[in-house]
Amino acid sequence: MSFPPAQLSDQELMCEIQSGQAHLFAHLIERYQAPLVRVAESRLGRRDWAEEAVQETFLAAFKSRATYDPAFGFRTWLWTILLNQCRAHWKSRVRSSRVAAWTDAEREVPTGRSILADGAADVAAPFARLLEVERRERLEHLLASLPDVQADALRLRFFGGLKFQEIADAMQCSLGTAKNRVRWGLLRLAHLTSAEERDDDGHDCHSTNNMMPRQREVSEEQR
Repeated sequence: MSFPPAQLSDQELMCEIQSGQAHLFAHLIERYQAPLVRVAESRLGRRDWAEEAVQETFLAAFKSRATYDPAFGFRTWLWTILLNQCRAHWKSRVRSSRVAAWTDAEREVPTGRSILADGAADVAAPFARLLEVERRERLEHLLASLPDVQADALRLRFFGGLKFQEIADAMQCSLGTAKNRVRWGLLRLAHLTSAEERDDDGHDCHSTNNMMPRQREVSEEQR
């Protein structure tokens, strides 16, 4: 190997791994662990479940390293394994305990680094983390309202950063189908968001109307 591992492509690393340099697989884990966990957490709803699914994904990929064909994209192959692991993990967890799925442990609170620069005032950090949690939970709630194929396509596109052809390969569908799943998923999210905002506005108006008679009574008493 004439170049440092960090300078090698995924396919080149896999070729080296297939030739006996198994330790190089750690570089692939470093490259993909964060986005894989993000997608898995969105898919499964729990950080600890996501980490287990990602561990199983890397383990399955390593065990199957001899079958990998360098002519095809490594990350598409890896994302396909992740989706399969998430489906299997979800079925296993639901089958074993529906109650424990939502009561065993609270989800991890994000660090807030995505919305706060390093060195920000400590007093702002807790509030920023709360905002980040609220936004993330709302997004997960909306994604859960979509058909699985649309939600997974959106996760791969925006959390995993996959191109449309890679999404098609990972989900084993045509390019046109992958594009449509992302498109219709986005349209559905926009519709759901608008509906929520209308509901919120209607609730606020209802609350205001409920206060108006009392306010008129007070005004009449003051006259």
